[in-house]
Amino acid sequence: MRNIALGIKQLFGVYVALGFAVGAQAQSNSFPNKPIKLVVGFVAGSATDTAARIIAERLRAPLGQQVVVENRPGSASAIATEMVSNSIADGYTLLFSSSSATVNAAANDNVSVQAYKSLMPISLVASIPNILVVHPVLGVKSVPELIALAKSKPKEIAYASSGTGSSPHMSAELFESRAQIQMQHIPYKGSSQAMNDVLSGLVPVMFSPASSVLQHIKNGKLVALATTSNRRTNLINVPTLEELGIPNFNVSLWFGILAPKGVDNEIILKLANTINKTLDDAETRNLLAAQTMEVIKANPNEFKIFINSEIARWSLLIKTNNLLIN
Repeated sequence: MRNIALGIKQLFGVYVALGFAVGAQAQSNSFPNKPIKLVVGFVAGSATDTAARIIAERLRAPLGQQVVVENRPGSASAIATEMVSNSIADGYTLLFSSSSATVNAAANDNVSVQAYKSLMPISLVASIPNILVVHPVLGVKSVPELIALAKSKPKEIAYASSGTGSSPHMSAELFESRAQIQMQHIPYKGSSQAMNDVLSGLVPVMFSPASSVLQHIKNGKLVALATTSNRRTNLINVPTLEELGIPNFNVSLWFGILAPKGVDNEIILKLANTINKTLDDAETRNLLAAQTMEVIKANPNEFKIFINSEIARWSLLIKTNNLLIN
């Protein structure tokens, strides 16, 4: 009798396991059956928001559902990150993140950072190279000239950034470290405020996303010295910093999509495959290129490895240079 009872119990366990498996499969097969929310931690009109809206619109047809962008700006995207991490893990609420999140994760160990680290990577999407620009008033026309000037005037040459921990700021910090120079960091609350003072010559140096400076370079208001990516960009004819003798320099403002912990793996893979197929589409690439963005692709595992490598890189720079990133 005991053996019969044990057999029934084991059989029941098999049925339960099969039920869960069938349920999960059915969920992934029907996904999505309602609109998907894509949460952005920056204001409308920002580079992150612009990229998110392009991707959201291009995903609508292949997914058969609307992808709605919701802006939740504040605290260097921490508000958006915590919102997504605390949402139902069904794949209908996703985070459109940027490189600044990995800097924050490298510098802090607060609630929002733990929330970010708990998210499930889906796919990288695009990147924008930063361009090192100077105002003509500085009188330099090349990176070697800028380095020589900075070495002759330690901590006197000021550079602007869109905020502490931003991609432009970290580009400058890495440049200072590799070039063995010291400049003065002037952080702003956004890229437009920073650019205004750079254009006036008040703060003559800036690492800026290409989208923000191309027009100013073309009309002669700013001088482009180099790109921070590890290969030349088609946007403007300037060398990479690596070409100019700054080793292992590859920094861009990148964007990617993540999901709350616990989303079914089949749904993660379905989203990743759909996103990557969309990124192969010529119209998607053209729309991103019009915003000076370049497509970068990665499957969930590759994206996870990339995020961890970014956190490790910035953590080393922050600790080595005793940087305070709030």
